[in-house]
Amino acid sequence: MSETQKQNILDVANIMRKLSNIETKAIKELAEKMIDAKLLSMAPDAILENMDVTEKLMLIDELTLTDEQREQERKEAISFEQALQEAGLTADDLQD
Repeated sequence: MSETQKQNILDVANIMRKLSNIETKAIKELAEKMIDAKLLSMAPDAILENMDVTEKLMLIDELTLTDEQREQERKEAISFEQALQEAGLTADDLQD
């Protein structure tokens, strides 16, 4: 993230603190429309009505990964069984 982008985020946060709930809601809705437009430019067949903001942001992250980043994620991935074991669970625990 560039220094300019960081400063813009700080400026927007400071501005938002000075606005009413109605005004901040309008800005949030505008930002969501901008995210929708960005997503549709990246994935024209995306069905945005079924997605909340978090899912949309996660999809943008996924769509912007480089091949190297995807490979690194694959290398670092653990199996479902390993995740259960780290949580102190077994597959049988999930069936109860």
